[in-house]
Amino acid sequence: MDTDRRSVLKSMAAVSAGIGFPVLMTGCGVADRSGPSPVELISWIVVMPNNTVRIRIPQSDIGQGVITTLSQVLAEELDLKWSLVRPEFFDPLTNLKRGNVYVYTCTESSWSADRLFNPMRTAGAQIRHMLLEAASRRSGISIADLRTEDSSIISPGGGRQSYAEVALEASRIRPPHPSRVRLKNPADYRLIGKPIKRLDLTPKTTGALEYGIDVDLPGMLYATVQQSPVYGGKLVSFDEKAIMGMPGVVKVVRIAAGPCGLNGPIADGGEDYGMDDAVAVVADSFWRAKKALQALPIQWEEGQFAETSSESIMADLGERVGLPQPVVREAGNFGEAIGRAHRVLEADYSYPFMDAMPLEPINCTAWLRPDGLQVWASTQFAQDAHRLAAVTAGLPPDKVQFNLPYAGGAFGRRCQNEYVSQAVQIAKAVPGRPIKLLWTREEMMARGYPPPITMSRFKAGLDDKGKVIAWFNRVVSGTAPDQSYGPARLPHYVPNLRIEYARIKTPQPFGWMRGVAFTQHVWMNQGFQDELAVAAGRDPVDLYMELLDESTVPVDLVDRDVAVRRIRHMRAVLNRATEIADWKQPLPRGRGRGVSVSDFSYWVTYHTGTAAAIVDITLDGVGGLRIDQVVVVLNCGRVLNPEVVRGQVEGSVFWAITNALYGKITLKNGRVVQRNFQDHDVARLATACRNVRVELVESDDHPAGVGEDAVPIVMTALLNAIYAAGGPRVRSLPLRDHNLSFRREAVVETNGT
Repeated sequence: MDTDRRSVLKSMAAVSAGIGFPVLMTGCGVADRSGPSPVELISWIVVMPNNTVRIRIPQSDIGQGVITTLSQVLAEELDLKWSLVRPEFFDPLTNLKRGNVYVYTCTESSWSADRLFNPMRTAGAQIRHMLLEAASRRSGISIADLRTEDSSIISPGGGRQSYAEVALEASRIRPPHPSRVRLKNPADYRLIGKPIKRLDLTPKTTGALEYGIDVDLPGMLYATVQQSPVYGGKLVSFDEKAIMGMPGVVKVVRIAAGPCGLNGPIADGGEDYGMDDAVAVVADSFWRAKKALQALPIQWEEGQFAETSSESIMADLGERVGLPQPVVREAGNFGEAIGRAHRVLEADYSYPFMDAMPLEPINCTAWLRPDGLQVWASTQFAQDAHRLAAVTAGLPPDKVQFNLPYAGGAFGRRCQNEYVSQAVQIAKAVPGRPIKLLWTREEMMARGYPPPITMSRFKAGLDDKGKVIAWFNRVVSGTAPDQSYGPARLPHYVPNLRIEYARIKTPQPFGWMRGVAFTQHVWMNQGFQDELAVAAGRDPVDLYMELLDESTVPVDLVDRDVAVRRIRHMRAVLNRATEIADWKQPLPRGRGRGVSVSDFSYWVTYHTGTAAAIVDITLDGVGGLRIDQVVVVLNCGRVLNPEVVRGQVEGSVFWAITNALYGKITLKNGRVVQRNFQDHDVARLATACRNVRVELVESDDHPAGVGEDAVPIVMTALLNAIYAAGGPRVRSLPLRDHNLSFRREAVVETNGT
């Protein structure tokens, strides 16, 4: 199956100007029409002479499987024979010229299925109509008497015309308006919803799949960079002469601070958090470039954060969380309710800086030639990377060809494109030769874009029946966009509630990371919620169900139906998870079980999946932890491919366990302390859970994201399970900073029973 990167890039080069969904213009053939040639139809596909079909995928495949799932969507409506499908990544320049024909090109927020399901189905149906009309003209048979099957048009007598035979004629036909095409009845799906093997599975398993780091071009040189060790620092000078005699060294390049690209999910969206000055060494091998950079004398002006540490930031957060902050959600009268509460609980939770740690190091290859610039980079936002490359090179966009390879993981880190700017600046300094920029792992950890460090203060009141009657939460976070949805988008409606939220400036620029603000706040919110259940002597699930009561939703609430729907979905997945995990079954000494349920509701009408998790663990009493079982029940709307979704959930489980066990980046004298994996471990098979059970809820709803839903709930359930097993109440991460021995009262209680 021809899905290797080089073929993808070659096919992209064949793209010519044309049109695509939803623009209503004539289709366009691509290549010499004197013989059999590939034919492009409304931007989304190219029909090859051998009847294979190349489907353009307007997303990055960072391991989540969109190459397969989005191909299933378009192939379904187009009635393609699956063995003839050849996916390829989209071309940002084509998308730019054709007015965002590919609709949504940023791989962020788990929006691939949500944003592209309908456009790709519609495009497939439009193309199918064009092929049928072309076959009708060719054969003289009415369209009503023709049907499509396995990449062919079938006539009443059983005759077949392949798509390749009629594609050229179809390219001359005006696409029907989207409102005029009839989409398939879901009951007739033969690809959507089926557990089709991932198209990249075999090449990944055999090592044949090529990533950005594998780009290999004739005459290539290699570069690596060092940025200011302190965020915000400025480059003063470097002594190039000190290393120019070292083997293989070609040039030392000064890289200017500047934009890193927009981190929002749409063109011209989000915020550019910028990049700092850097120095690059170019050599004839990466190793020689790395050794020379290590030997290069560099002087930095460290700037305002030179004395900053994690401790000083936490002290600042602690001071501010003790002061009133802007209110982002309020109901009833919290002050009055807390004054009459039967029992009042208070707690502070904190969340550290973390690093996304994608396995493939940051890399970008840039080649500045007289006819323009070629760029190869694994990024989550290829469209903005193309824009940034053109701006950095000082070239018009049509002189820049951006090639999107597979990415060896991302988890939000590749939303920033500063490495593209760096590579282009190096290519400008060494024109005529392809330059592969490759960061070291040490540079990646030192110069990440983390989610914000956060402190969250809680206070709540219970009545004499253990019911929550008052809820207060004050959150102060580091550098980030407004993430008040984390504490404020609670699904329940405590009658007396007050939530405050503020941000302070911290050294690192903000970056999205898998789970976004829900990773911090679902754990903190539901960790404290678990404390309330314990204090009230109640089963945590019973307390959850009491809070998830649709009758408590105010009758005059705007979009009340959405709030009720959230609650119903949460109750459903929570009920099912407790059944699978046998929640009520007593556990022996040292065993614990924790629970969590949530969605990803950024705003009131946001379309989101809903998931519940239950985690069983064992503590050995002297600090050892074993994760025995993880159960996840997920309602993500219509499932495009159940095996791909299960893989995403299983990956999220491991990601959550890594965050809980080891996730922490610290600063000392303005510098990141952690340097490589010896300083920041990740979950291995020996420490993670081997018994992960995933159940997907059958649904006809519009597809929702699946890449992040399990992260916050698994982490929350794990931390709550530790307390249930007799361990400490964990209010800060990571677990490696805590003594997981049995707490004293738990030993007494256990021995007493």
